[in-house]
Amino acid sequence: TEATGPYAAPYGAGHPREELPAAYDSPGRRGTPLRGTPYPGSPQERYEPYGDGQTHGGRQGFAPADLREGPHGSSHGGPNGGPDGSPLEAPHDDPSEDPRKAARRGGLGAWARRLTGARPAAERPGQAPAPAPTVWEEQQRQSREAAGAPADGAYRPAAERLSPEAADERWPDPATILLTALGPGPRLWERGPDHPDALTVRLGTAPQDGGRSAAPVTVELRKAGALGLAGPRTRLGGLARAAVAQLAALHSPATLEIVLLSTDRAHSLEDRLADWAWLGWLPQVRPAHSQDCRLLLAYDKEQAAARTAELARRLDDGPLGPQWAAAERSAVASAAARYNGPYTLLIVDGDPGSPALRETTARLAASGPAAGIHVLCLAETPAATPAFPLASTYEAARAASPAFGECGAVAVLSGDVATALRVVQPGTGPNGTVAAVDAVSGAWAERFARALAPLREADTGTGLGGRPARSAAVPLPDASRLLDELGLARATPASLMARWAAASDTGRSGAASDTGLPGAAAVLGAGPHGPVCADLAADACHLLVTGGPGSGKTELLRSLAASLAAADRPDLLSLVLVDGAGPERGEGLRLCTDLPHVTTHLTASDPVRMRQFAQALSSELKRRAETLAGTDFAEWRAAHLPAPRTPAPRRSPEAASGSSLAERDGSSTGTLRLRARSVPGPGGEAQAVQSAPMPRLFVLVDDFDALVAPALGSTGRPAAGSVVRALEAVAREGAALGVHLIAATGHPDRTSDTATDRAAGLRVELGPAADAAEPVPPGRGRLHRAADSSVTPFQAGRVTGRIPRTSTLRPTVVPLEWERMGDPPARRPLRELGNGPTDLALLASALQRAAQSCGAPAVPPLL
Repeated sequence: TEATGPYAAPYGAGHPREELPAAYDSPGRRGTPLRGTPYPGSPQERYEPYGDGQTHGGRQGFAPADLREGPHGSSHGGPNGGPDGSPLEAPHDDPSEDPRKAARRGGLGAWARRLTGARPAAERPGQAPAPAPTVWEEQQRQSREAAGAPADGAYRPAAERLSPEAADERWPDPATILLTALGPGPRLWERGPDHPDALTVRLGTAPQDGGRSAAPVTVELRKAGALGLAGPRTRLGGLARAAVAQLAALHSPATLEIVLLSTDRAHSLEDRLADWAWLGWLPQVRPAHSQDCRLLLAYDKEQAAARTAELARRLDDGPLGPQWAAAERSAVASAAARYNGPYTLLIVDGDPGSPALRETTARLAASGPAAGIHVLCLAETPAATPAFPLASTYEAARAASPAFGECGAVAVLSGDVATALRVVQPGTGPNGTVAAVDAVSGAWAERFARALAPLREADTGTGLGGRPARSAAVPLPDASRLLDELGLARATPASLMARWAAASDTGRSGAASDTGLPGAAAVLGAGPHGPVCADLAADACHLLVTGGPGSGKTELLRSLAASLAAADRPDLLSLVLVDGAGPERGEGLRLCTDLPHVTTHLTASDPVRMRQFAQALSSELKRRAETLAGTDFAEWRAAHLPAPRTPAPRRSPEAASGSSLAERDGSSTGTLRLRARSVPGPGGEAQAVQSAPMPRLFVLVDDFDALVAPALGSTGRPAAGSVVRALEAVAREGAALGVHLIAATGHPDRTSDTATDRAAGLRVELGPAADAAEPVPPGRGRLHRAADSSVTPFQAGRVTGRIPRTSTLRPTVVPLEWERMGDPPARRPLRELGNGPTDLALLASALQRAAQSCGAPAVPPLL
């Protein structure tokens, strides 16, 4: 069924024929012609729309072929090609035939008829009968019949099978999109990767039911691969803003990121900023995959090269591998069908600029869907009119941007004022779908983007729409502050006592702590999804830290000691510190001795003290074994936790009257005194609960390899063996007795045969990974869990740095320059004044005051 109207006539029917410049004249292909465009003077009378079937250095094309009529006929490839991925054969002209009929079969109409599987044209006199339908054409016919479409292949939009209300609800208009961003409601970011309408873009509305209603016209980017928009720039900008806004409103930053390339030198920077400045407010343009920029924007060729290189690296790591640029079209389609998010929308505004960028964007449009990268290509052309037909508009768009030729669906503005839209995609019939365009103004887009700017996706068990929430991974920072990861940016005695009380309640009931962290969890630092914790108590295991010089082993042990001290009271958790290399290696763990939880600090330089320590540690293990008598330590601990302190009842003022101030208790003077809770004794009499349980003991050893293999001439060499044997006893038996070992070694080969290495259920590797090509900052590591073989990267938290008010420059206000947001962020200089307290000193002071306030009894040291 042919569309009617003044613009329905295909190219060449009643209009003068115009020859356009060949598409190969457009730069960017480095000598390789675009698909379906023969060189001038070619002897071909018939040619394949993909030339010799090879483009982009030997790779078959992916998106639709040319929609132009060249000197040797028309090319009629479609977005998906033939049934086996081969290009569709182009018809040729018959000199004996009427030119208007020949033109009607050429151009866009013939391409779309072949694409949609429509009935072939009437057989020409003297020609062989039309071949029988292929298997693919038969499958297309059956799918149309199953969907309720007429057998002649006439297009019926999916929205026509729904009521107007249901169609508008499924594909909202711009007004609904703006209300979704401005007000509360369930539709914001409702589409995840598994949503049936994910990456579906509404472009306009087409009349149905004889013009009594309108149905949305949509394009599925996951099927089309890439979408091209062409028309006058003033109208094209409104259409592009509407399309991008609905994707940003319906897809969260964890599902979709947006990248802009606006480097067309035909327009000034001021004009491009006026068109796209609103985009910088969207949360989807913030870098989330370690991109070296402040926003995913590109307004010059250097920024554009950086953005395309980042996307190319993602394709290198994708299912097609480093050879993605030469992958077959069928391989790209297969990989795209298996991909399940997250996705990237690359907006290419006009000509990218340099030949390298033109070629890269074209390849990204063709092969990007294999890694979830979909291109929205904008090309400035005249509107499609009888004087400038649709096929000519398409060729002008291809000349303006080579990526346009790789788009699986195109939408061309038409009409004298460019308010109509013709959408051509698989299944839209010979002339595409004519629709009224959806467009919004720049002020509309600015208001929409600013409404989304402060929003973040909720990190809950279930996401929007009842879907499981996906925690968005963030790049690891170059440095991490431990107090920030602990949630103690302002470490006060009150906040620490609240954490200790929550940990005690967790130990009694087994419920989750209000702080979100386990009671005896050691916080390592910042991870991709939040703080990374190692709960040695829950896993009943030990921790081994490995790393070379300068990797941050000692600082990590200090952070572990500080995080453990913040987790529980000093009478319930105690620390023993051992410096295996002696004082010649620096401060070591001595800086942690101000923590009230530290009972013993040993430096491996005095043989007598080292032997005493080994004997004391062995005796502690025996004492615990006798006390527990086979009982699980966690059960014993829960039964012997100190009772919570409850307020004493207040006495009435009358009862306190007539007595001296010394004779009155705290209740009469306004002071709230606490007393231990009483429980019935064996004889029925109340007695106070004893509050002296056996604390959980953590032994932290730095330079464990120096104890296993001490250097010749070391003063602690004679007694090192006894200390190692005591530590190995802890590794074998300590977990069941509430004693855990945390050891750091700079030479894993020296400690590989020890019991400590074999008993380590948790391992930390500091330094770059084996396959890392770039250096990493100190403290970068990976946590390996033996229980589930999981690996978690993290940046170790620093605890000996100066507090932020003395270590960094004050915040400054700078002008907002959108054109520079795509540059690498400026590194803020740090200055260590040396006169302010460190985070460790600040935390130790707060811990001491909190321990005094809660009345925690002192734990006797081992030595």
